[in-house]
Parts: sequence; structure tokens; C-alpha cells
Amino acid sequence: MLDILAVFHALLELAIDFGRVSGRKLLQPMLTALCLTGAYAAVHIGQEGSLGAGFRTAFLDSENARLERHRIEAQATLQEELRQFVAANKLINQILESIMLRAPGASRASLSVIHDGVTGMTGVDLLRYDDTNSVAAAGRLAATVVTNQPLSDWSDFLPDLLAGDCTFRRTGELRGLSLRARLESYGVTSLLVCPAADVQGKTVGAIFVMWDAHDQLPDASQIQGFLETGHHLGSQIAAVLDLRGPSPLTPTPAGN
Repeated sequence: MLDILAVFHALLELAIDFGRVSGRKLLQPMLTALCLTGAYAAVHIGQEGSLGAGFRTAFLDSENARLERHRIEAQATLQEELRQFVAANKLINQILESIMLRAPGASRASLSVIHDGVTGMTGVDLLRYDDTNSVAAAGRLAATVVTNQPLSDWSDFLPDLLAGDCTFRRTGELRGLSLRARLESYGVTSLLVCPAADVQGKTVGAIFVMWDAHDQLPDASQIQGFLETGHHLGSQIAAVLDLRGPSPLTPTPAGN
């Protein structure tokens, strides 16, 4: 009996000594594995934006499940951006329609937005504009939407816009041949151009109010009345443009 107890005691001491040695040898690998697991989880928590979603992605989801969830989230984001874009466009068109009411006899009104989508550089010769919105009087066709036109088309009235002023022009007197030809194709003979400027006074686009050959042109007092409200309406449109941003369906041009 004593011999058995002695053998058991010896085996117990041997096991204790082995455990101490093994514990020291395993401590560093265990700490390393723990750190790596924590870092792996932290990366996924950061990507998902929450603790629960991060742990689910890191340890529970398969790769296919993660891809499917991200696809659904991307679609939901795109749908929300589209709804916001459509709502902003509707509001801009309503403002343009109110401009038509303030401009007696006008055939159409449109909005053009300045951007640097081609080169990503600055300078009048390199900046571009898009015709983004247009409304028309009953029985008239709205202006065709065009994109990526050179801002040099506006050489006749750009200094006035940058100074925050509206300007009345005859289409036949415009030196920008491309813009002149496009306006004449609609039958436009006269136009009033006003800046769309934000609260800091930065010109982000232009409002065009157009009259055709048989339209009754406004007199001097009517033009003056519109000039007084044009800046306010232009600032409203600039605020909506800031909220709207570019179309979610439009690819970002190279160079931006």
C-alpha cells in the first residue's frame, strides 16, 4: 500500500513539474493567438460598424453570406441615394416652374451646373457644365439635357455670373457658337441668365430663362423685377444642389 502511494506521489510531482514547464512554453503562443484573434475581430467590427455585426462576420458568417449581406446593404444605400436625388430634382423643377411664373411670356427655363469632371483641374477653359433640369410652357418642348460642355461657351455672360449679376442677351449676339447653335435649334431668340450661387457667393451653376421668336418679351420693369428675385431663387437651387450631389448612376469621370 505504501509502495502504491509512493508511486502515485512521484507521478503527481512529475505531472506538476511537466505542467509548469509546458505552461511556460505554451504561454507565448497562446498570447500570440489571442492577440491575432482580437485583431481579426477588431478589423471586422470596424468594417461593420457594430460589435455584434463584427463578431458575426468574423466568426459565424461564411464568405458567401458576407458578400450577400454587403450586396444587400449596397443596394439599400443606392436606393436611398436615388430617392434623395429624385426628390431634389423634383424640387429644382418646382423652383424653375416658379421662375417661369415670374418671367411673363417665357417659353422655357433650365438649370446648368458647373463641374470639373473631365480633367479634375481648374481654369475657365478646363471647367465644364451640364444642362441638368429643364421645364417648358404648355405646348413647348423643354431643352435637351446635354453634358460635359466647355464653360468657355459662357464667355458672353460668365463675368456677370461670377459677379453675382443676371444678364439679358439676344441669342444672335452670342459669341459662343456651340451654345448659340443649340439655343437657336430650340427657337430661342432671347435669354436671361442668372447665377445659382451658394451662401458663400460661390457660383455653382446658371439659370437660363428663354423666349422664342413669337413670345412676348418682358419690358424693362419686368426684367428688373425678376433680377430682384433671381438671386434668391438661385441661392435656393444652389442649396438643393448641395444636398442632391451627383447622380448615383453616373460613373465618376477619370481624373477626379
